[in-house]
Amino acid sequence: MVADISALDEVDYSLEEAYFSTIASGHLEAVRKAPGVVSVISSSEMEAMGANHLDEVLEAVSGIHVVRSDLNRLEPVYSIRGIHSGFSAQVLVLFNGMELKNPFNGGLPSVFRLPLNAIERIEVIKGASSSLYGADAYSGVINIVPKRVRDYAPAIAQVRVGSFNSREFTVQHQHQDAMGAGYFFSLEHQESGGDSARTLSKDLQTLNDLAYGTSASLAPGELSTNYSVTNMMLNVENDTWSWNNWYWSNLDAGTGQGVARALDKDGFVDSTSFMTHLQYRSIIDHGWSVESNLKYHFIDADSLFKLFPDNSRLPIGSDGNPYTLPGNMVTFSDGVIGAPAYKAYESYFDTSFQFIGLENHILRAQLGGQYVALRSGERKNYGPGVLDGTETIVNGSLTDVSDQSEVFLADQERHNVFVALQDQWDIQDNWTLTLGGRLDQYSDFGRVFNPRMGLVWEPSHSFTGKLLYGEAFRAPSFSELYLKNNPSGIGSEILKPERIKTYEFVADYQATPSLRLINTLYLYEAKDLIANRLVGSVFQFQNALRQDGYGFEVESHWRASDAMTLKAQYSYQHSENSDTGEAVADVPNHTAYLAVDYQLPDQWQLHVNNHWIGSSFRAPGDGRDKLSGYSWTTLKLAKAFEPEGLSVALIVKNLLDENARAPASSIIPNDYPLEGRSIWGELTYHF
Repeated sequence: MVADISALDEVDYSLEEAYFSTIASGHLEAVRKAPGVVSVISSSEMEAMGANHLDEVLEAVSGIHVVRSDLNRLEPVYSIRGIHSGFSAQVLVLFNGMELKNPFNGGLPSVFRLPLNAIERIEVIKGASSSLYGADAYSGVINIVPKRVRDYAPAIAQVRVGSFNSREFTVQHQHQDAMGAGYFFSLEHQESGGDSARTLSKDLQTLNDLAYGTSASLAPGELSTNYSVTNMMLNVENDTWSWNNWYWSNLDAGTGQGVARALDKDGFVDSTSFMTHLQYRSIIDHGWSVESNLKYHFIDADSLFKLFPDNSRLPIGSDGNPYTLPGNMVTFSDGVIGAPAYKAYESYFDTSFQFIGLENHILRAQLGGQYVALRSGERKNYGPGVLDGTETIVNGSLTDVSDQSEVFLADQERHNVFVALQDQWDIQDNWTLTLGGRLDQYSDFGRVFNPRMGLVWEPSHSFTGKLLYGEAFRAPSFSELYLKNNPSGIGSEILKPERIKTYEFVADYQATPSLRLINTLYLYEAKDLIANRLVGSVFQFQNALRQDGYGFEVESHWRASDAMTLKAQYSYQHSENSDTGEAVADVPNHTAYLAVDYQLPDQWQLHVNNHWIGSSFRAPGDGRDKLSGYSWTTLKLAKAFEPEGLSVALIVKNLLDENARAPASSIIPNDYPLEGRSIWGELTYHF
């Protein structure tokens, strides 16, 4: 939604100590002077660390921990400073400045896994940012910036093979004429059978077997973590126009722990996303510049879930749903099967103006609008319109309830318009004050205003201090508002947006030309958080929670010598339920990261990084001990053969084969195992 309108071509993003970004203010500026807590990870850093998908990179950002969803098939949840839900809805993810959102649950497209070879950099701003980005810029914003013609990316062909029957390939090509016009094309494919050693000893069906005298559970059994991802990009541009096209899919993807936390070896998800984005940028006379964006985004998700396995036996109520009382015991010879599907359509436009003709001021105005529609369908062998609770045996025949009142979600639409204003004012030498706000008008829940303030003090070139304040909101998703006929929860049309206020203080100190230290303190107050709560005899989404949090983040970047660079960070966060004082579950209080890059003789490069994830509290009522922390080490050894344009690499992930676990509800007593040690070989040819 925000992109630069400056001479971006002249900036070298590979300069480790001099990153520039537009994410904090809408115009290009040095990160250390930006009115926000900003991190930038360049393509060269991503390549050096041996990462091959987005989640691995985000773990290297202070204050962020990638949790595996207990509600949503182990999909990634980007927890920033202890704020998260089961669908990563409190973080706004952008692709080239454009919103990348699944309107069904407010998170990312289903089974999202993003390769990295076509990414130029990843920008992150932590803290409330709705004054710039609107809905869901709640705990932070992640902007994935793809490579473009202006990045002068060389043509490459790359192949990776690795453990768990994993295979990847990339081809990229770029062309640019003397006038700066040209195209960039990239095609990536990643597939894997998943780590078969990731097993569960018990699942929800284990409990059902004990309760109802059956033996249907597939536990002990392995998690379903296979994937087949295709990622394709085409950028065509000249000096003023840019047309970006992005296609992504993950087909026949595994269902993790199963939709109902019962292992599912037959289910799958097919998820596809396509985005086309037209951008115009121009500098007008007398200090004016303009940028306009027009975007269309399409998501298609189709799936088949075996909620409970063959020969499971469950109490079925008169509404046809499991566990609805009073229930009649029904045997499902072919399992409890659901096949939900939906298509989401989003159209977006904005125009922003920037004026620098007024002394000591950078004025910015933006207006725009968005239209979102969701169309759903469903086939199943249970639920309203299928069963009435009098059956004794049900087979695997599916009934199509699409376009009927019994479907899980009726077709929905939403639109909003917005206007944003901002003034970045050099009030005197070394002091810059940023004031801004954005007003959004939504068709379904009304008007929301979010202000911001940032005071930046730079008494010398070696020190920058920042005092920041921002407010943000998260819009209720379509599922939270309108979900129906669902045994796990129904929507509530009276939901209000979640709200948050964030306060931050930053001290950025360039201690020596080779050592940079960044310290951040923060405090936030969140209210009207949406949770699934028992209302009468059914679970329903409610504005039920308040959460307070505080903490600090310490980062250091040290170029120890011409051959060695170190990056280290430590984060502490404390978040709690404001009403009960209980700690927020499933997020670690402490995390740390250390990365060492060493240039060896004869064009060999060694990279070693280690993530340390501390222990985390359990949910209220869960009597288990705290979930133990773990260390995750990655090693990459690479060699370049420069005259030949060839490079090779060996990558080892989870080097020490740590028994790392992601948190699960007490239904899964031993939590979710993460991948064991994996070994990768990489071959790259530069044309």
